[in-house]
Order: sequence, then structure tokens, then C-alpha cells
Amino acid sequence: MTSQIKNSLARWHRDEVGATSTEYIILLILIACFVIAIVKVYGSTVSGKFKVATDGVDKEVTF
Repeated sequence: MTSQIKNSLARWHRDEVGATSTEYIILLILIACFVIAIVKVYGSTVSGKFKVATDGVDKEVTF
């Protein structure tokens, strides 16, 4: 009985499929948080520069 429990625990311990997918999920969440933080910090700056650029293009282009 004890050896059966040890064998099942050993098999469960060697199974790394769940651990790998958990690591990928954690990485994905960290990357998403990083992107959200960057957009919050630099969003208005990029928006302002984009507006200046589009206004410049609108003035330069005439039909």
C-alpha cells in the first residue's frame, strides 16, 4: 500500500504538463500588464504626437 502511494506521488510529481501551461499563462498575464501600463503612461503622449503629425499631413495635402 505504501509503495503504491509513493509510486502515484512520484508519477504526479514528474508530470510537468500543468506546470508548463501555468508558466505560459503567468508570462502572458505579465506581458499584458506591461502593455497596459505602457499604454497608460505613454498613451496621451503618443496620441498628441499622432495628432500633430496628422494635422501636418492634412495641411500639406490638397486635392
